[in-house]
Amino acid sequence: MTITESRTYNNIRIISQHMPNLSSVSLGIWAEVGSRNESEKEQGISHLLEHMAFKGTKTRTARQIAMEIENVGGDINAATSVERTSYFVRLLKNDIEIGISILSDIIQNSIFDPIELDKEKNVIYQELASYRDSPDDTVFENFQSAAYQDQAIGRSILGNKETLTNIKSDDLITYLNKFYHSNNLTIVATGSVDHTQLHNFCEKYFKFIQSGDTPQTKKAHYKPSQILENRDIEQAHIIYAFEGCSYHDDNLYVAHLFSNILGGGMSSRLFQNIRESRGLAYSVFSFSSNYKDTGIFGIYSATSSDKVNEYSEAVANEILNCEKNITDQEIIKAKKQLKAGLLMSSESPMERMNQIARQISIYGRIIDINETLERIDAIKKDNIINFISDTFKSEKLTISALGAISKLSDQDVIKNFYH
Repeated sequence: MTITESRTYNNIRIISQHMPNLSSVSLGIWAEVGSRNESEKEQGISHLLEHMAFKGTKTRTARQIAMEIENVGGDINAATSVERTSYFVRLLKNDIEIGISILSDIIQNSIFDPIELDKEKNVIYQELASYRDSPDDTVFENFQSAAYQDQAIGRSILGNKETLTNIKSDDLITYLNKFYHSNNLTIVATGSVDHTQLHNFCEKYFKFIQSGDTPQTKKAHYKPSQILENRDIEQAHIIYAFEGCSYHDDNLYVAHLFSNILGGGMSSRLFQNIRESRGLAYSVFSFSSNYKDTGIFGIYSATSSDKVNEYSEAVANEILNCEKNITDQEIIKAKKQLKAGLLMSSESPMERMNQIARQISIYGRIIDINETLERIDAIKKDNIINFISDTFKSEKLTISALGAISKLSDQDVIKNFYH
């Protein structure tokens, strides 16, 4: 599968990967801006801007944007994360110009009509309410805030009602001009795509985007803390987290490998112990979340109010037991699962598109999949043991607990589990 790169006259990076025997193209544009680029008073503006991009341009109404894509059987969507914002379409190969035309239009010509802006704010207020009504969503929001206090990276991507209320159309235009310039944009297409055709369409439709300087992102500082929120519900939702690996850390794949062993599936240690042996939870899993300069390793589950401390101690014991008795067979199985997941996802044009965009954002280059597979294969038992020893220290513990948590032990008691 051939990967080709070029740049438009105004320096937008274009990358395509031709995937034979496909009839569709996945096509997206990425802006290097996310919630961590926002000031405190701008909280939620990246996500709001993404929403407003679909609410009408100088040449298309919101309905026309949706109809043009759906008339050819395609679909369009967008996403805002902590570090980047994306707009993407999936359609048949002969309709690629329609996709590029619409993406360029919403990036360059959105009008941010004040009436539509007020409507969309109300949509996001409902989204915020939905999160607050969902304990598993809220406990994750709270843990991010606890781990990165008083920093943009620790604040909600959605923003809050106060900050959103104060954002005006002119603020969106200023923010767009600040970050959506040619040096900060990448276009990626995968599937049945001809790069020369793609490049020519991009030159045609993105030619008016100006260059600019991207402000530096403030470095994140992990500050372990806790957020406890009592709610009158049946279960206690709990996250125990520690500072993990950035995308540039040598232990990046060690962390993912260990997460697979600890809580990556039905055969993982946490699932077998917490659910199958003890019946303490319906679901339990671990995760390794990564950013450009920091990361989080966490464990999440929900349990009953009278089991919170038994569960908490069991999680800590399972982690510490891994340091003592992790087996070669577990490592081999986890490596196979990680590699299978990478290889399977690379067969999906949408997944491959996202992988390429993320790699360009983080590393400035496309990582050959064999390079990643070799890094996974090179991991030794000692690498995992050292990672456990360095990561799971009591003074690094962040706790987010929500719901029926009145019986949860004090933070110092839980920290002692990790000694």
